[in-house]
Amino acid sequence: MAATHGLRRTFTLAAAFFGCALGVAAAGPASVDSPAPVLDIRLISGKLVKARDLRGKVVVTMIWATWSPAARMQLGELQRLYSGSRSKGLEVLALSIDESIGEVREFWRARGYTMPVAMRSDAFFDHYGRVSTTPTYYIVDRQGVLRHRVAGTLGSEELAALLKPLLAEETPPSERVARH
Repeated sequence: MAATHGLRRTFTLAAAFFGCALGVAAAGPASVDSPAPVLDIRLISGKLVKARDLRGKVVVTMIWATWSPAARMQLGELQRLYSGSRSKGLEVLALSIDESIGEVREFWRARGYTMPVAMRSDAFFDHYGRVSTTPTYYIVDRQGVLRHRVAGTLGSEELAALLKPLLAEETPPSERVARH
């Protein structure tokens, strides 16, 4: 049972990434300090980010839209954090709730963002609940636990403060072995 629980917690790290649920039935919205759902995500580039590739990482998902001034303002800071902390185990996904994938592609290209971007997903919202505010952040720790859900803007220092202790945690031993 303990080994199964540990494995389940490890797999939940991909919670912030979604798209095609891996056969996990939604039992209601995920709650803070609970294991996050395990989901894969198809990026707008067509690449599939597998949940297993996110094990042992701190994962931040930001729900945003091109028409949301607050969300647009936050994307630059999120890109800086992604660029500066990716080597420390940070993974980021920007999930657009726009209608047009072409508009999102052009927006991303024009700004030179390199963090992964995907379109909204019913599977994600089935597992995390609907959002009424952009941006909305979901932050999952290295053990696959949803640690923070923040609706609204975060100052750069505030976001960095939420991530600092999570990035300081060691990668679970099972994930260090699995990556080599």
